Amino acid sequence: MIIIGTGFVIRESKKYRLLVAGALGAVAAAWFCSFARAQPFPSKPVTIVIPYPISGPTDIRGTHRMTRTYRMIARNAPPSISDMLARLAADTIQADTRHPVVLKRQPGAATTRGAVAVARSPADGHTLLLASNGTMVINPHYFHGVEYDPARDFVLVAPLVTMPFVLMARSDVPAGTPQALIRWLRPRLGEINYGSSGDGSTGHLAGELFRRMARVSIVHVSFNGGVSALNGLATRQISLMFAALPLALAYTPSEYFRPLAVTSPGRVGRLVGVPTLAESGLPELAIEGWYGLFAPAADPPVATAWVRERIQAALSESAARTVLESHGLLAATMPHERFATRIHTESEKWAPVLRASRLPLKDREDGRP
Repeated sequence: MIIIGTGFVIRESKKYRLLVAGALGAVAAAWFCSFARAQPFPSKPVTIVIPYPISGPTDIRGTHRMTRTYRMIARNAPPSISDMLARLAADTIQADTRHPVVLKRQPGAATTRGAVAVARSPADGHTLLLASNGTMVINPHYFHGVEYDPARDFVLVAPLVTMPFVLMARSDVPAGTPQALIRWLRPRLGEINYGSSGDGSTGHLAGELFRRMARVSIVHVSFNGGVSALNGLATRQISLMFAALPLALAYTPSEYFRPLAVTSPGRVGRLVGVPTLAESGLPELAIEGWYGLFAPAADPPVATAWVRERIQAALSESAARTVLESHGLLAATMPHERFATRIHTESEKWAPVLRASRLPLKDREDGRP
């Protein structure tokens, strides 16, 4: 029975219950149809695939405050660039939808496992890939057996950040400038090692270009992530490395290593006393790493545009830019069309260098920017 405020008791009939149920059903259907018209996307949980291992590619100091509710398929770990950016993207998307955002860690095979999974996912806009230039520019040219083509299988949803690299030398290396380092290296053919966060990483590419442009003979040592490589520098397993700027800033100054040069076109504010490699006579070594969100190429444009609009708005906020800059990251404000052209240009530029030293694709969990 239904009891109402007048004190009367109305006895329910079967017909009455059916009428009420039908009315409620009609109201609910109208509400959901209205919501669907107002927000055709997303219509279910959005998944952002992180193709990097826990704490890779580069660990950073501090923690990222979680301001939205979402589920992360991973164990607890120190924050990394990839994790911080994935959480930023998740927070941004979550703010405008009732559906959860899932961060799914899927590392392996130098980030290609996660990339292949996204490329083969349903093209409905609900699966995104957090990827760097390592995944989209370097891997297809450097490794044999990569099962995706960035130009054919993916569309850029939104660029996120850019970051230069820092040439780091062990503290006992008797060189305080890039020129002095080159003079010290030239007679030591094959005697000096340099490290990177993994085969085919941007740090590896920078080291190979430095070797060629400076006409020195140095040997690459691959580590599982940027912090592991920096530990190798501190423990004298290697003498040099090209570290992503966030990693270099987190551990500089140090008694174990020092920065000699940056790969950016101009000097970096927090390392203003450190010259660029271009100033040191190596302009070809103007290299920056970057991260962006990608989707399967056949995704509906309305879905990618919905995500892009919100990511661009978030990156334009001064608070977000300040947080990113404190970690050595620059918000990517370039329009996505121009950034997509940049990716294509980088791919063509580095292809000959990468193909000259191609490796078979190994099933490893590299943490690589």
